[in-house]
Amino acid sequence: MNRIKFYLTFWGLVMSLHLSLSASFESDPAWSDEFRFQFSVNPNNWNIEESIWENELESYVNSNKNCYCSWGILHLKTIKEDSNGKKCTSARINTKGKVQFLYGKIDVRAKVPIGKGIFPAIWMLPLDWTRPYGELDFMEYIDCWEGKHIQSNVHVVYELGVKHYQHPNKVNLDVDQWHVYSLEWYKDKLVYLIDGVVIHQVLKSQLEAWPFDRPYYLLLNVAFGGWGGTCGVDYDILPKEMLVDYVRYYKLKE
Repeated sequence: MNRIKFYLTFWGLVMSLHLSLSASFESDPAWSDEFRFQFSVNPNNWNIEESIWENELESYVNSNKNCYCSWGILHLKTIKEDSNGKKCTSARINTKGKVQFLYGKIDVRAKVPIGKGIFPAIWMLPLDWTRPYGELDFMEYIDCWEGKHIQSNVHVVYELGVKHYQHPNKVNLDVDQWHVYSLEWYKDKLVYLIDGVVIHQVLKSQLEAWPFDRPYYLLLNVAFGGWGGTCGVDYDILPKEMLVDYVRYYKLKE
């Protein structure tokens, strides 16, 4: 009984501490996209990429078959069809040059596809690629985890091809259900959450350099193959799509 009481007290203190930290952010979003009353993404917020990544099997295209909004939900869909020498098309969007982020809290409510070869991600990259630079991965999924886990990660590239820091964390999750994936970005630490529960954090004091004091932009995409094909691919699972309900950004209080 004393042990149960201790655990309850401990987790109560942890949650109280986190709630006090959460009060560090503005209560109203400084920017958001709710994807309502529109058929495509808002061009003031998003770029739709057209690109090919040699180690992956999709061709990212600007098509309303792959990227569209319906009933307040953003759809990013991977489809089995030939394009640019690839056997499937997909969608990758970003806020580069349109919306940038520096400190604060970012919430993305999403439902992630699963299947052999699928590789959805919610992540951030810097506007300034001067090394050292970072990458912030809220959520990555591959089928090796069979719909049971997602991974969050913090990358720092000190010297290209020479020194690369990673701090990954894999967590249990019913991946194909709706969840809120969050980043709380402080001046001295990064905290990842799922549905308001802390799953991962990296402190400035843990790193040789801290490239998280410059603006970053947000990316949402569904890849196929590459790292996502580590355990094989199956084109017959397609089409698959990631659904996004909203993206909300709350500024850090000064």
